[in-house]
Order: sequence, then structure tokens, then C-alpha cells
Amino acid sequence: MRAKFKKSTKRSLKKEKTLQFTLNVIGIFMFMGILIRWWTVPFAISHDLRIYYNSDFQMKLSECKEFLAFVLCAASVYFSLVNVYFLGKTGKKLVYTVLVLLAVFNLYMMLTLLAVATH
Repeated sequence: MRAKFKKSTKRSLKKEKTLQFTLNVIGIFMFMGILIRWWTVPFAISHDLRIYYNSDFQMKLSECKEFLAFVLCAASVYFSLVNVYFLGKTGKKLVYTVLVLLAVFNLYMMLTLLAVATH
């Protein structure tokens, strides 16, 4: 007589939650590091390896707004994709589709900017 055992789904669900948590924590540290750049950009290193403040590198208010908008948009896309990925097979397909579309859009923009810059 053979016993039929059901596969336990608790372990794989626990691994996915751990991976999702890990990716979210990595994202938090990554975007916090990018935001720290806002304050550390004006500091430079001289030829004799001394740190000094260069006011020419300081971002103006409009640049700060653009930088903050970029970071917030990038963070929202990252966290959305990470969390949608773990919703199931449909979420994974959606994330892969979005990543392919982003890659195609980036290639298109790169070629467009290259064409504009060379003319």
C-alpha cells in the first residue's frame, strides 16, 4: 500500500515572503542611498586628497525638485514591480512584460538622444 502525501506549500510561501521582504529592504536602502546623494554631491576631493565643499556642485531648487521627482518615480516603479511579482503567475507575467517594455523604451530613447546629439 502506498501513501499519498500532499506537498507542503507553507515552505515555498515562506521563502517567497522572505525574498519579497529582502527585496523591499534592499530597495529601501538603495533609494535612501540615492537620496543621501542630494546632500553629499557638493563635497569633492582635492588633488592632495582633502575633502572640501564646492558650491558649484550644489543643486539649485529646480534641480532638487527634478531629482526628488525622479527618485520618487523610480522608487514607486521598483516597489510596485517587486510586490506585484509575488502575487502569482499573472503578477510575474505582468512584471516581465513591464520590464521588456521599459527596456524597449530605454533603447528607443537612447537612439533618439544619440540621433539628436549627432545632428
